[in-house]
Formats: sequence, C-alpha cells, structure tokens
Amino acid sequence: MVISDLDRDGSPEIVVANDGEANFLFTREPAAVPDRGSRALRYRECDLESGLALCESGFAQANMGIAIGDYLHTGRMSLVISHFDSEYATLYRNDGDMNFAEVSGPSGVTKSTRGMVQWGDAFVDFANKGWQDLFVVSGHVYPQVDTVPLGTRYREPKVLLRNEHNGRFTDVSKEVGPAIQIPQVSRGMAIGDLFNDGKLDAVVENLVGLPMILRPMGGPHNHWISLQLEGVKSNRLALNARVRATAGDLVQLGEVVSGGSYLSQNDLRIHFGLGQHDHVEKIEISWLGGKTEILSNLAADRLYVVREGEGVVSSRAAEPDRFSHF
Repeated sequence: MVISDLDRDGSPEIVVANDGEANFLFTREPAAVPDRGSRALRYRECDLESGLALCESGFAQANMGIAIGDYLHTGRMSLVISHFDSEYATLYRNDGDMNFAEVSGPSGVTKSTRGMVQWGDAFVDFANKGWQDLFVVSGHVYPQVDTVPLGTRYREPKVLLRNEHNGRFTDVSKEVGPAIQIPQVSRGMAIGDLFNDGKLDAVVENLVGLPMILRPMGGPHNHWISLQLEGVKSNRLALNARVRATAGDLVQLGEVVSGGSYLSQNDLRIHFGLGQHDHVEKIEISWLGGKTEILSNLAADRLYVVREGEGVVSSRAAEPDRFSHF
C-alpha cells in the first residue's frame, strides 16, 4: 500500500495492491457541505475507471510489492507493482487526471521480469544521474520448483532496469557486478543512504539466509542532494510533502512516502541525483495542507534539514566513504 497525491490536488490518494484480486484506488471526496466541527474524511473508490485495478488484459494479478516514482520527469507519480512468476512487474504510467496506462510491454519491463516471483521493488537512482531506474528483488514461494523442469528456481536473482530517459528500460542486471546475480529467496527491500555519503543503498530481507546490503560502487562521480523534511503545522515526519528540484535542465519530483515495496520502509529523506550539476537553483516544497516554501541555490553533495516555515535549519557535507578501499 502507498499513499500519494497522484492527481496533484493537494489531497493524497490510497493505493492498495491485492494478491489475486483487483487493486484498490481511493480518492478523497470533497464534502458537499463543509462541516467545521467534523474531521471525518470521505473517500470513493475509482480503481476501475483509473486503469489501476487490472492489467491491460483485464485480469487481476498476484500483486506483491508496490513502488511510486516520477521516472519520466512529468511531475506525476507513476506506479510499478511486482507479481508472481507466471506474470510480470506491471508499470502504470500516470497520464494525469487520475488516468493510468499500463506500459509494461513497450517500456521493456515485461520481458525482464516475467518468470520470477517478484517482491520488494523501488524506483531508485543508484548512479545519482538524475533519472530513476527500477530495482526488483525476487524469490519463489515453493522450494519444490527446483525438482521440476519449469524454468524457475526457488532462489532467484535480482533485476536492475536502467532508465533510458524515453519511457523505456534496459536490463543491466548482468552488467553491474555479481552481487545482484546471487540467487536468493528475497522478500522485503528498502532503499536509503545508510552511511550518509550520498550513495543510495538497498537492504534486502531474505526468507532463507542472511539479509543483504547492496551498495553502488565505481562509475562516474555524480553530484546529489538530500533533504530531511520536518513538519510543524503538518505532520512531524512531513509525510506526503512534495519537493520539486531544479538543477539546470534537470527537474525532478520527490515525495516523503510511508510504506511501499513489500513489508519495508524506505529512507524518509528525499534524495536527488544531480548528474554533473554542482548546485540546485530552486527547491519548491509543497507541505501537506497547501503551504509552499521555496529555497534557492543549495550546494550539492550535502544533507539538509528543512523545517516547515523556517527553511534550512542545518546542513552537513557527506561523511567520508569508508568503503572506498574495497
């Protein structure tokens, strides 16, 4: 389940991925008569009309994990939902006005995820290039599949799909080192900057064996910025606050999201990869409740704490990369 303002009207929607049943999408219903003495909220179900209830073939799927992200830089949050081995991860592109189109096939996601039991998933920019890739962990539920010629295995590798900036993804799982190819019975997966050094890590929970921490190493040095938001009038964790970051021609959207993936919680800090941009010209924060706050000219490669109504209250440079000697 995730809660996010999918139609950008200032009121978050609720998305529930159901295993073997149609997905739910609930949107807030405006009160016909304002009642100042009541704090009750009314929601209506709009999953079928939105296109999120079923796959493009009209079937309910064995939904496992769910992730959101603006992978196209449209200013709208799209969704990906992981599924069972006879299916594939389903990518729902947000076309605005509460309309979603399943683009799993033309995006390349279908080909790369079919045949595995997928669980934890995330839109994530491991390379800090400013575009979100797609990462999925997998593991079957039946150990007996190893004894029959079905083409599937109990322990399965992970999948990393590179964002090609044009709506398509390319499977680079075998090009980024052997770690994600280690077959495991994975379930939960969470993303976060564990060591406060500007690199996003993945924590994978495995049903069989120990957990795994996956850490990006090498590659070009790209800049980044991290924002920890603190609500004052809105909720303390700033849940569902949105940030729009502009660095040159790179414009990105982030949201403080609770839930998602599978039985996991990602880092609540908003992290933007900036590519070769060494600062962010403009940060626009939309706090839950309608207030907008603007910050200007923030240096890259720093972690900022931003308090609602006060702006930046502290910042620090990245901690030294203690893993550089590996």
